[in-house]
Amino acid sequence: MADRDILKINMLGGFSIQYGEHFIDERSNRSKKLWLLLEYLVTFRSREIPQNEVIDFLWANDANSNPANTLKTLLHRVRATIGELHHPDGSWLIHCRRGVYTWNRDIRCIVDTDVFEELCQKAEQETDPIRRRTLLEEAVDIYKGDFLPLAAREPWAIPICSRYREMYIRAVHDLIELLTPLEQWTQIISLCRRATAIDPYDEELHRTMIRALSVTGGQKSALEHYEKITSLYYNQFGVAPSPELTALYREIMRTTNETQTDLSVIREALREDEASFDAGGAFFCEYEFFKDFYRLCVRSLSRSGQSVQLALITLSLKDSAAGTRARNSAMDRLREVIGSALRRGDIFARYSLT
Repeated sequence: MADRDILKINMLGGFSIQYGEHFIDERSNRSKKLWLLLEYLVTFRSREIPQNEVIDFLWANDANSNPANTLKTLLHRVRATIGELHHPDGSWLIHCRRGVYTWNRDIRCIVDTDVFEELCQKAEQETDPIRRRTLLEEAVDIYKGDFLPLAAREPWAIPICSRYREMYIRAVHDLIELLTPLEQWTQIISLCRRATAIDPYDEELHRTMIRALSVTGGQKSALEHYEKITSLYYNQFGVAPSPELTALYREIMRTTNETQTDLSVIREALREDEASFDAGGAFFCEYEFFKDFYRLCVRSLSRSGQSVQLALITLSLKDSAAGTRARNSAMDRLREVIGSALRRGDIFARYSLT
């Protein structure tokens, strides 16, 4: 059978069906239920689907007086949409007999989720590192995004989405493990950028990316990414950076300037940005830097006999049920107030969630 006779179905990162030069996708201006029905039929194409099952997931929370008739109309629209592919057997792609819906498995389809899963399984069983690397690269390249974004909140799609995402993240970790001894840092950084966009809470991926950026001379980018991640963890989970992430931060700080010998270059790098300096206000920094600054103050004060004030300001919301967004917004405002109210020579940092 020639490739032009095959339906190509994509479900990772978005839903689309292609036949030759013709294709349909969920971005077109059609109802959400139409796409949900088509996506459901494709997802469970290996079994028979009772009419009541379809009605339950499409109109579970709707007061539809005649869902069976509405479903018939919706199915007619689905078939009309499939007709835009101009497949010779397109009208037979979905069968409906005696209240049971089935996907026509006699029409050959290539589905990206099937290919992705097969590649992951082959890579797991492969013992040759070169072939395993090739399989993993093909697998992560197929994963364009999470499974069926339009159906992301549907109860039937959530566990499937989680399963494919876990497979993808595991494949990325396995591929990075193979690439690290080869010092393929550019590819590792690219992998981490894609993977953290899909799963922003995988700290190991962030640590790998920070380390790779540092190794390739991107210390500034590495430190900026560290600050971004610590802020994310504070806002989402109310936790400080892990000891491993903190140790990596200190390691980068130690090695950032060890090869520079021109004092004028170092002085220029140390100089504060003119815009932020002219704006005035206290100096905000990462807590790790604040700890070092505090220890330096203690040493200086032990000799001069002067005193310094250390204060802790804790945010308390009146509404105990206030969500993450309200708390984060209040913390951002608190940072602005502290920065503008204290003197230019004062220093402050965020210690925890509140």
